[in-house]
Amino acid sequence: MDPDLELTGFEGVCRLFPLPDVVLFPHCVLPLHIFEPRYRQMTEDALAGDKLISMVRIRDEADWNMMEDPPIDRVACLGKIFDHQRLADGRYNLLLVGLKRVELVEELPRETLYRSAKVSILEDRYPVRPIDGLRDRLTHLFRELCLREGRVEPEIARLLDTPIPMGVLTDLLGHYLGLPPDFKRDFLAEARVEERANSLVGVLERHLDALRKGAEHGDFPPPFSTN
Repeated sequence: MDPDLELTGFEGVCRLFPLPDVVLFPHCVLPLHIFEPRYRQMTEDALAGDKLISMVRIRDEADWNMMEDPPIDRVACLGKIFDHQRLADGRYNLLLVGLKRVELVEELPRETLYRSAKVSILEDRYPVRPIDGLRDRLTHLFRELCLREGRVEPEIARLLDTPIPMGVLTDLLGHYLGLPPDFKRDFLAEARVEERANSLVGVLERHLDALRKGAEHGDFPPPFSTN
């Protein structure tokens, strides 16, 4: 990892950026346009300090337009600003890269315009037994999808051929597939790498099955299965 993107000296307190239907995964990049005063302050504080911002999804049931502090999910993605542009009127364009899953432990009393919380890092959890077969199945299905849908992108081919950790691979593929917000929420909350891989395999199998049967307008991705 780029030294500028390493998580060093993190003391467990992070700035929160709640948005509806926006989920960031570790190792992935999210472009952001910052215009509200509270999030301008958040950005300025981040740039002057550790550059860390946690993306967290506003819960589905929240009428977020009517609430100052709508309820948010319990798991967020701790990200780091790796590029930014300050506009003449004080707005910002940011590129935020995800670093770690974090679980919100306690939201802190407000001392700034924006929200902040104590969090604990959720590291990827791997099973004791090897899961090479699951990795092979996942990459095989993803390659088949790319071929059937004409997704011939060199960076994706390189990704599948690179011996990166399985946890990283699942997050990158989950990002690339453009999954529904509810699926992304559950996917982000899942620290078990094997479970994330199995959920992606299920999505790919169902979609490819629809393609093989000649479905004219099969939605992708198909609905998330809880099995």
